[in-house]
This record gives sequence, structure tokens and C-alpha cells, in this order.
Amino acid sequence: MKKKTAIAASALLLLTVGGVSALNVINPSWRENTIFATAKDKQLAWLKEHEKQIVAWIHSRYPKIEKVQFDWKTLEVGPVSNGVMNVGYNLSVEGKFNDIPETVIWVDFLLDSADSIPEISKITMNQPPSIIKGNTIYNFE
Repeated sequence: MKKKTAIAASALLLLTVGGVSALNVINPSWRENTIFATAKDKQLAWLKEHEKQIVAWIHSRYPKIEKVQFDWKTLEVGPVSNGVMNVGYNLSVEGKFNDIPETVIWVDFLLDSADSIPEISKITMNQPPSIIKGNTIYNFE
């Protein structure tokens, strides 16, 4: 009887772990609002939730930019250094604008720690919107 219980429990555990792993591969965004959410999941969820505000901020700085298509897979958080020590972190996401595939735009947020959630008041652009021609990047405006 103990062997049957152990085998059944092992099989159930294996199916559960396999199911969660398969779910991660098929739909990685399922974790965004769960206890399994990582800092990156929470940051990505915040960015998607505030996408219209981010686009409005970009449009206020660059009126010719009407639409922005973010590539959420490019979300990256890295340290900002003054050469001696880290003074903060930078969250960066890349995208295209105005439905033109030869364009590139980077939006950055200053963070206190690598796990911080971005704030719309700390939005910035370290690079201007650009157009890619061949192997060269030109400023949009």
C-alpha cells in the first residue's frame, strides 16, 4: 500500500512540475499577477499597463511620433555607474514607431534597485528616436 501511495504521489508531483514548466514555455505571462511573479514579470506588467502614458510622453517630446510598437522581449535592467560605484539602475525597452520597420526607439526608466517597479516620473530617453539605413543609425528629427 505504501508503494502505491508513493508512486501516485511521485506521479502527481511529476505531472504538476511538468505542467507548470510547459505553461512557462507556452505562455510566460501567466506569472505576472501571481505569487510566482519575478521582478521582471512585475516590471513588464507595469510597462504594459502604462503603455498609453509612455506613448503620450514620447509624443509630447517628439510630436511626429504617433504610434510606438514596443518589443517587450527587449526589456533589460542594468546598473548605472559613475565609474566608482553603482548609483542606480536603468530599465530599458526597445521598439519601433509609426509602423516603420526601419526605425528604433529606446525608452528608459531610472530605478533605485534592479527589482524596483518603474515610475512614470522617472521616464527618460538616453538615445533619440532613430532611423536605420544600412549599418548606420540616423536621428529621426
